[in-house]
Amino acid sequence: MMVKRVTLGLIGAGEVAQLIHLPILHQLSDRFEVVSLYDPSPSVAQMVGAHWGVPHIHTDIESFFSDRVFDAVMVLSPDQYHAEHARMAFAAGLHVFLEKPACLTEAEFSLLNADFERADRVGMVGYMRCYAPAFQKARALLPEFGPIRHVRIRDVICEGPWFFGQVTPVVVPEGDIPADLLDSGRRARRDALLSVCGADASPSLLRGYEVLTGLGIHAFSAMRVLLGSPVRVIAAHFGATGTEISIWFDYGNFIASYECLIDDVARFESSIEILSNTQSLKVRYDTPYIRNLPAGVTFQETVGAGNRVTEYGPYYQDPFNAELIAFYDAVVAGVAPVDRFSNALADLTLCRQIIEAAKTTMSPA
Repeated sequence: MMVKRVTLGLIGAGEVAQLIHLPILHQLSDRFEVVSLYDPSPSVAQMVGAHWGVPHIHTDIESFFSDRVFDAVMVLSPDQYHAEHARMAFAAGLHVFLEKPACLTEAEFSLLNADFERADRVGMVGYMRCYAPAFQKARALLPEFGPIRHVRIRDVICEGPWFFGQVTPVVVPEGDIPADLLDSGRRARRDALLSVCGADASPSLLRGYEVLTGLGIHAFSAMRVLLGSPVRVIAAHFGATGTEISIWFDYGNFIASYECLIDDVARFESSIEILSNTQSLKVRYDTPYIRNLPAGVTFQETVGAGNRVTEYGPYYQDPFNAELIAFYDAVVAGVAPVDRFSNALADLTLCRQIIEAAKTTMSPA
């Protein structure tokens, strides 16, 4: 039986597109066909497009949409353009896969979500951890749990270049992005950060918000899908560089803690651990920049003198592979994604609340 292929246009051909999405889309060529690509750097657009055999190459976003040779778009542009590009796609009647964060502010997302609701098209935010087989196994085991007493979430990592630098070269712009576009992009990003953090925000707080929306939002969305949203942010603290973060969330009957550190030690420790009085459930992730690394789930239960530890996995299906299959199923068969598009607002709201809590926690006595 012939399988319908979804034709795709990619907005942005940078690091994540080159290292992750394009290789996986090639792997899923029975489901997807990449027919168009936009990047403001002519050198990147041409080299990446030629490497992957993309027939339509654009360096102007208006011409990309005017060409309209695709059913859906993947928005892989810098975060400050996410809302603008996704809104253009919904206005054109296209399905949208939107890389996380959905955008940088709640105000941006409110406008974007309104366009999504009007468009009657598939919208999906790229929270790939929620599609990982290990996460789905942990989610399935959670109903066996007794009352939760505590949750620990951890992102202690070295960033991507240390890992992918040993594996795959990345095409970078040859100084050919128009200067006015670079300037407007920087202004848009800074304006968004200041609108959340405040005009007097310290560099560490501004950088911290970037970490929350770039890295932390993976953990927060997974936390929300498993547990719901917290009642409030009890306290938050950002270290001197903004990449050392500690947060405590109030869930009413228990506390969830989030620990984040970005440094230069070559390891990637990312996990969610849920604890009851007699049970522990832990899901572990590795760096997303090396595909198909194993992930697993550990379930431990102690009753009286008896103790049982069960390991599930290792799971080798790449989370990005799983989420793109989910996007395909949503477009072709109407299967609901793991998480509704509109729920991304809750994650942006939580990021703002963390900043507000940090400003209180970190203010001089």
